[in-house]
Amino acid sequence: METVSPILAWGMIIGFVAAFAVVLGWRKLVGKRVPGYLAVCEYWIYTKQEQLPKQELLMDRMISANPHNRKGRPSIGAREGLLFSDIRLHIAVAKRARNPLVFRPDLFLDTAVPSKEVLERLAEANSLIKVRYVSEAKLKDTRHLQFMPHLADTMTDLAEGLIVYDVVCEQIYTSEDFTALLEKNNNAERPDMHVRVLWHIDDAEGFGFASTKGLRKVGHSELRTDPVEADQEVLISGLLHRAAHQIMRKPEEEGPMEFEEFGDTFILERTEYKGEYTQVAIKRRRGG
Repeated sequence: METVSPILAWGMIIGFVAAFAVVLGWRKLVGKRVPGYLAVCEYWIYTKQEQLPKQELLMDRMISANPHNRKGRPSIGAREGLLFSDIRLHIAVAKRARNPLVFRPDLFLDTAVPSKEVLERLAEANSLIKVRYVSEAKLKDTRHLQFMPHLADTMTDLAEGLIVYDVVCEQIYTSEDFTALLEKNNNAERPDMHVRVLWHIDDAEGFGFASTKGLRKVGHSELRTDPVEADQEVLISGLLHRAAHQIMRKPEEEGPMEFEEFGDTFILERTEYKGEYTQVAIKRRRGG
């Protein structure tokens, strides 16, 4: 019978201990996976370049050289900077020759309606840079909502990006329009940067419903209201808009949520999970 040398045996033990330490460290950093939970924040930056910017340039532009920094209010501080080394962060390049369909998001998404200028810019792009943050462990805060838009903007600047596509929100921006959002307010954690409400109409029945895009960024399924008469679009969309913003600010809250509108109280309660979205019932309580 062959025996294992003492040196090899100790090497194996040290290897197991090191691997166990890595697992413990990873769990401490990102937490345990939660069944059914998935938070996704992703941007595609369409560009003529086919290489990623150098890491040192990327980090410098994100932190000290960030043009959106304000006195006493840096765009990326120590809180967000930890995400640079987070294994849940993914950055990659996809070339047009191998992925032609992703250069026409208007062809596979109903809610993406590009302008003529956007289509012209997409035709010029040779590649796209994907920046993606995905977590199956429940997020402890929303620092990634601050980090990811600034990362997308930095990529746009360094790689001469033409178009920025918010994958989860299904929203297309010119590079100038996206940068302007951060120039106006470098707080990218604000809900209006990440979620929107859409109105859908059923011409045959004359009813409509509202739905969200963007809540998956904080690990929630999208919301969809029950059908209502089409003339209630402003009220229903407004209520869902307020609910979506509240969830983005406090993802841990389960509801029901109450809002005052036109002298009445409206109660929004999630009723049924249907795979890609959760149905929301809206009840009115008349004011006194």
